[in-house]
Amino acid sequence: MRERTAHATTWPDGSRKRIPRSTLHRWIQRYQSDGLAGLLPQPRQDLGQPRTGDRQHIDYAIGLLLEQPGRSLQQLDAYLRRQFGDYALSQATLRRRLRAHPAWPAVERLRTGKDHRLRDRYEAQHAHECWQLDGKGPFAVRLVAGGSVRVHVVSVLDDYSRAILAAHVAGAEDTAATISAFCKAAARYGLPGRMQFDRGAAFDSNAFRNGLAQCGVHRNYVRARYPQAQGKIEAYHRSLQRWFVDELRAQQVHDLAHLQDLLDATIALVYQQHRHRSIGMSPAQRLAGQVSSRQISAADLARAFYVSATAQSDAKTGEVQLPNGRFRVPLPYAGKRALFRCDPLAQVAVLITRDRRELALEPFLVKPLPPVDPGDVKRGSGRLQRLLDDWRGTPRANAEPAFGIPEVFQALAESLGRQVPASEQEASYVQTFWWTHGPLERTAFLRACTRAKVALGEGRPLATLLADIARQIANDNDDESPQEVLA
Repeated sequence: MRERTAHATTWPDGSRKRIPRSTLHRWIQRYQSDGLAGLLPQPRQDLGQPRTGDRQHIDYAIGLLLEQPGRSLQQLDAYLRRQFGDYALSQATLRRRLRAHPAWPAVERLRTGKDHRLRDRYEAQHAHECWQLDGKGPFAVRLVAGGSVRVHVVSVLDDYSRAILAAHVAGAEDTAATISAFCKAAARYGLPGRMQFDRGAAFDSNAFRNGLAQCGVHRNYVRARYPQAQGKIEAYHRSLQRWFVDELRAQQVHDLAHLQDLLDATIALVYQQHRHRSIGMSPAQRLAGQVSSRQISAADLARAFYVSATAQSDAKTGEVQLPNGRFRVPLPYAGKRALFRCDPLAQVAVLITRDRRELALEPFLVKPLPPVDPGDVKRGSGRLQRLLDDWRGTPRANAEPAFGIPEVFQALAESLGRQVPASEQEASYVQTFWWTHGPLERTAFLRACTRAKVALGEGRPLATLLADIARQIANDNDDESPQEVLA
């Protein structure tokens, strides 16, 4: 056994390979059980005939790939096992059989996009039968104030006349920009019968698709990553690049509102008036100002694109956070979870009650802090007021907001024309002054510093300046408070 496993053996085909010890033990076991017949090669179960029973499996798999060329072997294996009960090919065998199929080159052309078949052309038969929607960008725009912004242009095109019904400048190609462009066109021309747009995230969002469905606008099916279906608006984008985007390099732009006006002027006076070769006239001539027979009010148009949200309001303030801002719910609904519908373009929202009524909500406003009353504490006549005066003793200190020792340092530094405090001794001077006369009013203290500077002149020590301010405070013959003296 050691000799056989230590050296390579020459096989009948001329190759030299070492026989493993496990193989020698298997051969010995077979010889002991079946004799010399146990060492002979076992016949194949299919008797050496080629397998032909899986031809229908491969044809079905080719059909799956022609339907969706991007399907993987794992997907094909899962679909085939659920379609055929006797399917038992491995993925490696499936791949080998697929590549040997006569229809495999067609699958490869679909996967690489090199499908040169002739296509049909589709066109609407009248104005507003079908609209196309798409976005152009992002492209950079330099502003007069400095810097640049990256913007998109979302446009709505009439399939029949090639006229641009609306063009909206936005910072991002999102759902809000898409709804804004559609609402601009619908508010002016009415509703179309159908729309066509690609599978972009903004165009395929639930908010936009649900709004179109409520308006009764059918969405044409468009395959993903297939720009040929959007040929008309893609041609408009090439014109927009040449007539507008390239011209912005030599144009001063102040802000997005100015950019929107420039875009509207370019479309109205250049694109809408140019002669379109496909229709033999300008888009404005073919549209001829026609509006759709399907009209909709501004309120119904905005309500169609409301988005639903479920949120819980605060029990104390009634505040609820919705996708378009913060609102206040009525008192009976404070602290409860409820269903809301809100406008994605404006700060408008309604609360949906259990009986399906709609309650309009007001925006939740955060109020600023109330102003500080610099006057004295209000006093009233009566015997209880005497008790209050005796209990208080002396007035309790209360500083003006954001005016303390740091602000006193800044005011003294401006009066002396140098840094204050310049030493530990000067810091001690200011602190002792504050303990003696503070807290102080900002306006009165600054006025006292100005008078001391005028009276003493330039280059005086800090202690002299503080002494003059203290003299102004002490100059009180009527028992006034330090605040009144400074004032």
